[in-house]
Amino acid sequence: MDNQSKRNAPAPQQNSEQSSSAKKKNKVSEMLEYAESLSLVFTVMLLIFTFIARPATVDGTSMLPTLENGERLIISHLFYEPKAGDIVVLCGEADREDGKNLVKRIVATEGQTVDIDFNEGEVYIDGERISEPYILEPTRLEEGIKFPLTVPEGEIFVMGDNRNGSRDSRSNTIGTVKEEYIVGRALFRFYPFDRFGKIENSGRLNIVKAEE
Repeated sequence: MDNQSKRNAPAPQQNSEQSSSAKKKNKVSEMLEYAESLSLVFTVMLLIFTFIARPATVDGTSMLPTLENGERLIISHLFYEPKAGDIVVLCGEADREDGKNLVKRIVATEGQTVDIDFNEGEVYIDGERISEPYILEPTRLEEGIKFPLTVPEGEIFVMGDNRNGSRDSRSNTIGTVKEEYIVGRALFRFYPFDRFGKIENSGRLNIVKAEE
């Protein structure tokens, strides 16, 4: 090889440095792309849990036999309007005694009048007895609230399905609950896995018509 060719030939050390620099740039680029992907996933999950759906845990036995202690639910508040029969999660502000989240069933909404015959264990809405196939036993537990009671505007009346083992709107420590305290409506049960599935609307309240 002549002298001119030797002078034009790239130095091995220079090529190695260039290759190493290119690899570092590729690694940085990959890390940035990975960080952007994680950020996007986090943002999407945050939006989902804030506006669409979020998990909730059943704490206690007040919703037996429908929901059991420790069960995990998916709830949503998106476009939700309270309806009698829905199972909802209420934030701690609804519980003036313990300040804990509550899982209860809506029995009446604003403007409706609730009356309970504790001797017979029957519930009446606007003077009509309702059918409640989901409750554990007839409603006999009194907790201080006087009936009949008309639900104020923007509020709901809730009770647990375990009527004699639930502190709810019959109690002065809860009473009627502001709609703004609804965290979401229970849609699915995802744990335990053997009870996985949609929480059906079979609990929607039905008026029992008097026999003619």
